[in-house]
Amino acid sequence: MTTDNTFFLKDTYDNDIGLDINEEVLERIYADNIKPTDELNVNFAFITDTREKADNFAIVLKSTYKNYTDIKIGPYEDLFEVIGITDKIKMNLQEINDWNKKMWDFGYKNDCKLDGWYVGG
Repeated sequence: MTTDNTFFLKDTYDNDIGLDINEEVLERIYADNIKPTDELNVNFAFITDTREKADNFAIVLKSTYKNYTDIKIGPYEDLFEVIGITDKIKMNLQEINDWNKKMWDFGYKNDCKLDGWYVGG
């Protein structure tokens, strides 16, 4: 892993993944008649502090995850955001947490922090 991150710092990487939030998000999804066995596309957002990092991350993301779609870059408050949509993921806690950890690590390698995810609309 890189050690020269200036935005997504090691302390944040080590301590702030927040997987506990996934259970709450899934409970809201289940309330909309989605089942843990259902497979849905996940909308995601990463944030970083420079346009160059966002541009580079989008390129690496597209080449690594070829089934991810609608990857776009834009301003987000005083930062930059990379958004997109995954291929289908089962809506159970294990699968979502595994995906979340993979994206957390992937983002960290590129100094871009996974900022959130949701399904639908």
